[in-house]
Amino acid sequence: MLLSSRSLLSALLLTSSAPALAQGLVSQPSFYLLVLLTLLVLLLALWVVLLKKQLVAQKAVQQDAKPKDLSFLSLRDDTSGLPNKLQLQQQFELWCRSHPNRKASLLLVKIQNFERVNQALGHQNANLVLVQIAQRINAAVQQDQELLVLEQQDKHTSKVAHIGGVDFVLWVDASIRQHAAEQIARRLEHTVPEALLIHGCAVEYQLQSGIAHYPQHGELLSDLIDRAYLAMQNRQWMHSSSGVFHPDLISYNNDKLGLMAELRHAIGQQQLKLHIQPQIALSSRQVLAGEVLVRWHHPRRGLLGPTEFLELAEQMGVIYPLTQWVLEKAVMTLAELAAQEIHCKIAVNISSKDLLQDELVDSIELLLKRHRVQASQLVLELKESALVAEPDKAMRMLKHLAQLGVELALDDFGTGFSSLAYLRELPISQVKVDCSFIFDLHRSDTHTAITGAIIDMAKNMNFIVVAEGIEQPEVEQKLIAMGCARGQGFLYAKPFALDAFPEWVKQWSYSKATY
Repeated sequence: MLLSSRSLLSALLLTSSAPALAQGLVSQPSFYLLVLLTLLVLLLALWVVLLKKQLVAQKAVQQDAKPKDLSFLSLRDDTSGLPNKLQLQQQFELWCRSHPNRKASLLLVKIQNFERVNQALGHQNANLVLVQIAQRINAAVQQDQELLVLEQQDKHTSKVAHIGGVDFVLWVDASIRQHAAEQIARRLEHTVPEALLIHGCAVEYQLQSGIAHYPQHGELLSDLIDRAYLAMQNRQWMHSSSGVFHPDLISYNNDKLGLMAELRHAIGQQQLKLHIQPQIALSSRQVLAGEVLVRWHHPRRGLLGPTEFLELAEQMGVIYPLTQWVLEKAVMTLAELAAQEIHCKIAVNISSKDLLQDELVDSIELLLKRHRVQASQLVLELKESALVAEPDKAMRMLKHLAQLGVELALDDFGTGFSSLAYLRELPISQVKVDCSFIFDLHRSDTHTAITGAIIDMAKNMNFIVVAEGIEQPEVEQKLIAMGCARGQGFLYAKPFALDAFPEWVKQWSYSKATY
């Protein structure tokens, strides 16, 4: 039947009546539907073929580009966009191979106290600050031909590597200009730190640097970075103007680090002892107060004075718990004095790091309440340098302390650099004239003139004047003539154990000691 149908169809098509038959089929609606469906199927098949080819081509392009993108990203810091430590290492090795007998310097630059920016602005805003500082450092050295170019893209040149955190490295060819690294470091420290505006807030910062010379101080990049960091650290600790590494710093640093590790345990092991030096009213010779001084009875090094470890403790971040311990001992002694009806104040030195602790005021208030001591009996002494790092916050903290009732004194007055206008705003009641002016007052006309000017200026600002380092009766008489109200020094007593202070005050009052 199928065969006969096909034969019939063939016959019809071959006959002269075929056009008529075709016309009849075309006239049927189902024919148009069949043609439309056929076209749709063909278009869909063509689209699938083209899409498959496009996907294959795109995948091939991505596979070719992926290693390049990863390589590019792996050589740049995620935050700043500057070359990172890996790219620095590659360029360092290439430079060393290309210049086998040439000298160079590694310049390490660090943003100081950046953790405060983090605390104040938050992580995201701090990153914005970091990016701007990084760009400023890189822009500031574009004209320095001695610097190794780490990356060149179009018109953008990177001569600074961001090796992590807030640390940056520059590689300086020392054969072009002698002491080039030191000169570049000084310029960066003085010209780059200008206040940045982030969301309307002015952010201030400082840069610190350290330098290590190649190959004199090391032939490996890691060694040079470590030694530049040591040089920078030593510069902070010693307040040195030189930030260049010296081999002696290795043993010195290890010694200081060991000392700080031991200091962390010294309080618990009762190695720290408190001494006190009385403060006398020069006219009546009445005992008015005593300044607490900390000593460290080190098991191997012997008795260490405060100058041998306190500043280092501040740099290493262990000063605040030490200050808290001293404050508690001082307040306990004030409670003992009050119980014996001895009216004397006790002064405690606080550092810049202490002053910036948010909990300082609350901790002192709780301490005074716990031992039932009047706030006015406690004197806090601080140096002018403690006000420099964050003057606005320092001022707020001082005002809170003054509102609490604590008396505030400015130590080593005359050796700092605060403006008179700023000093007038401080809620302090007394200033202490540095012992360097007092020691030979009776022999030095220069120191007499300086001390007289300091005393006059302090009195005009309604400050009580305390002279430190009085050892000679002639000095005492000269200070009285100048109008100085109080003094302390070996003339009255050398520092002695804090526990003995109440009894010493009694004996002094009874005997009205003479000299």
